[in-house]
Amino acid sequence: MIRITHPQDFWSGLLFIAFGAIGAYLSREFTFGALTKMGPGFLPTILSYLLMTVGAIVTARSFALRGGEIQPSAIKPQVLIVSAIILFALLIERVGLIPTVFIVLIVASFASDEFKLRDAVLLGVGMSLACYLVFIVLLGLPLQPLAWNF
Repeated sequence: MIRITHPQDFWSGLLFIAFGAIGAYLSREFTFGALTKMGPGFLPTILSYLLMTVGAIVTARSFALRGGEIQPSAIKPQVLIVSAIILFALLIERVGLIPTVFIVLIVASFASDEFKLRDAVLLGVGMSLACYLVFIVLLGLPLQPLAWNF
């Protein structure tokens, strides 16, 4: 009898396979093309099959490796990270890149058990400056560094 000895790998592998299958199903209507002339369905289809392959490997490993039981999910970090992503989408055009990166980083930092406000503020200032330099100065993306569009 085959036994699942690593339940985390088993269920995460099945989740990878499911997401890959959904991606392959949704990209089936797009033209695939060829390697030299890729169509709009080429990348999503290839990535979907790669995701399903990784899922199959992870699921197969669950029968060979030993692992612990599935731990209960921590809701606080999940809510804060998703909130930070939603905040980014809502704020980027309204307040600009610099304050958005700072606010998102502070909110996401609360997800850690090792959160320290001083460290989060310093990191927020540094990341805001880095994002400004990379995305606006170096890459020339049409983002406003500061805005007030409410």
